Amino acid sequence: MAVHVTLITVLVASALLEVLLYVTYVSRSSDGYKIYPLRGKDLRRIARVMLPNSLLSGALIVGLTYGGQGWLLHTGETSALGVVADVVATLVLYDLIYYCMHRYLFHGRLQWVHVLHHTVKYPTAIESLYVHPIENAMGVLLFIACIWIVGPISLWGFAVALAIYSWLNIVIHSGLDFRHAWLRPVAYMVRKHARHHSSMRAGNYASITPIPDLVFGTAE
Repeated sequence: MAVHVTLITVLVASALLEVLLYVTYVSRSSDGYKIYPLRGKDLRRIARVMLPNSLLSGALIVGLTYGGQGWLLHTGETSALGVVADVVATLVLYDLIYYCMHRYLFHGRLQWVHVLHHTVKYPTAIESLYVHPIENAMGVLLFIACIWIVGPISLWGFAVALAIYSWLNIVIHSGLDFRHAWLRPVAYMVRKHARHHSSMRAGNYASITPIPDLVFGTAE
């Protein structure tokens, strides 16, 4: 699997996932598992923020991956266990550092950056990138930095880590309380993040797992 195939697949799938989850949220069929009632959305206002951020994050991911390919990725043989190790190490490191960045910078010195995202009290999937460009860039740079620290990782490990990083950010903003037994951990993260959006003083700072919040006492 080539790098460009991985990037195109994950980024296109991310865009489709945003649309699918938003359509699901606004549908009457999801009324039974909406976390908060359906509210009107100014789609033009959302698009003015979301579309440039989508282009920015996509450009950063593609540019940094190609530019740093020699440091980030290896093309040698790898086992399934090796892929799992790459993904777990990358995302655990990202989750911990992002927790600190979110808690101490975005809710501290850089609150003026993060407050834009918190103007959305009842987020949907299409508002996952309703953020300040500085916050957007910092998140992508942190993800790539974590791959560099852990890596070089396998291309399959990179594909899975990028998919989880991108797709989970969309899902946790979906406003949907997924009921299927296999999706309960994801539903928990969605409810957790919905509570975080209720106030700039709310906890629940981690984005991949609840572990940092549980360890540091900020889970709500």
